[in-house]
Amino acid sequence: MKTKISIILLFISLALLIIYGVDVIVSQDASHNEKSSFLHLTPAVRGGVLGGGAVILSIVAFAISLREKSTLVVFLLLVNGGIIIAGMIGLVTKEGSTGSSTIYGTIGLGILLIALGVVKIFFTRKR
Repeated sequence: MKTKISIILLFISLALLIIYGVDVIVSQDASHNEKSSFLHLTPAVRGGVLGGGAVILSIVAFAISLREKSTLVVFLLLVNGGIIIAGMIGLVTKEGSTGSSTIYGTIGLGILLIALGVVKIFFTRKR
């Protein structure tokens, strides 16, 4: 049961990240208006709600299924972390802004999710 709840939370997290990415792409292609995306959110609100929510759901899913063995949970943690890192690298290469602490913090959160996936691999391997 714990594994099923974790998988559901991780799929919701993945959906939030995909919606976030699509919204960013739409807002960059539409115009330079601050609220030009299909969700009509500012970048700060969009990142806090969608990106932050996805990270929090992923961490909660990891905590719930910590003692349960599930390769799908590990895979989804790795995918969610990879999407966050890839999105930030794509943003840096497109805009060329490399000095923002927000970018480093967000990449750090992606690395954290990948690390949680790796920890889960080793933690459940002993069982």
